[in-house]
Parts: sequence; structure tokens; C-alpha cells
Amino acid sequence: MMMNSNRFTGAKRRGAKPAVRRSAARAFTLIEVLTVISIIALLATIGAGMSGIASWKSKEANLVSERDKLVTAIESYYADFNQYPPDNAKKDNTYTSAITPLYYELIGTVSSNRGSVYRTMDRQPTKTTAEIEAAFGLGGFLNAAEAPDKPKTYLPNLKERQRREVLLSSGSNIELLAAPVDWPAKLSAQAPLAGRLAASAPASQMRINPWQYVSSHPTNNTSGFDLWVEVVYRNERKLIANWKE
Repeated sequence: MMMNSNRFTGAKRRGAKPAVRRSAARAFTLIEVLTVISIIALLATIGAGMSGIASWKSKEANLVSERDKLVTAIESYYADFNQYPPDNAKKDNTYTSAITPLYYELIGTVSSNRGSVYRTMDRQPTKTTAEIEAAFGLGGFLNAAEAPDKPKTYLPNLKERQRREVLLSSGSNIELLAAPVDWPAKLSAQAPLAGRLAASAPASQMRINPWQYVSSHPTNNTSGFDLWVEVVYRNERKLIANWKE
């Protein structure tokens, strides 16, 4: 019998592999590349903005916490002395809410030499009545005790960054309660201490941002005291005050 040779025509050979169809790799177009770059840049910008907001919120929360601690300390002082700590009592045009004896009154001082020299409980340098008068217009500090007695301290565990030393134009070196957010160097002409420091004072002192305080004639808490600090964030001024939440 004769086999039909056409039977296997077009049949797959044993062991033969099917041909694989390869598609050419598709390259990105210039428009697609630019679109991806734009999206990445946008996401980076948003991320940086969110990071800046988070950083400010953290600083703001810290400032509010410090404000509340100061308010509590001042109210405790009032409960003991039946008056709020004095502010800057000078009556001439050198009066400023940024330079007050609040640090000394809340920390407490020890007086010696018949009340003519004062030293705070946490520092060794002394202040004479002449220096106190030149800086604050006061004859001394109210929260003071004659050595060896000790005054009451309303701000225990005060951190170094919360108090800053400045050299005033009067020649007095004094300590101020300061916020942990410095004043911008580019706005030095508008700084709280502008025009109050000695010409020989270090330039860094102009950036100190003191807590400002008024107890004699407050304009917001008329039956109490005004306490505030102004900070600058992204060229916008923000107020942390005891009359604002």
C-alpha cells in the first residue's frame, strides 16, 4: 500500500518550537517624560509645604505651652502677693513691654547689703538697685528675700533657652524671658528689642524674641495682664497671646 505523502504536509514537526512574535520595545515620548518630571516636581513641592506646616505647628504648640506655663506662674504670683508682677514702670519714651522684670519676679531673688544688691536663685551675677532702676524704672524686686532666706520660685526647671541676656543702651546687662523662636534677621529694624540695645551688644541679641508683658495698663485683659510674643512664619506675623487661643 502506498502512503500518501501529503498527509503530513503542513504538519508540525516533532520537537519544533512555535515561532515567538517579538514586539518592539516602546520608547517614552518627550511629552511623557516632561509630564512625569512635572508630577514629581509637584509632589516634591507639596511634600515640602506639608513639612513646613508641620514644623510650624510644632513650634506653635510649643509656644502655646510656654505661654500657658507663664500664665499659671503669674496667677500663682498674684495669689501670694495680691498683685501681678510689675512691668516696666518707666514713664519716659524708653518704656517698652519687651523689657520687663518678669524673669526676676517669677524666678525670685535674694537681696543683700540692705536691699541694694539682688541675685536670682538660679544665677550668680548680681544686679544693683541703680541697674534695676535704669532697666525697669523700679527700686528693686518684689519677690525677694533677705539672705539666707529664699524667695518662692514660680518657674522651676527653667531651661537655658527660655532666658536670654541682653545689654541695654543704659549699660545694664539683664535677663529676659524669651520665646524659643528667634526674630528674623532681615526684619531687625522691627525687632522687639530694636533701639533698646547698646551699640556694643552682639548682633545676635537683636534676634532675641522676649515675651512681652503689661500689667499696669493692659489693653486686652483690662482686669488682669497682657502677655504675648510675636513670631514671623513665611513673612506672616503670628501672635501667641493670653487673650487669644
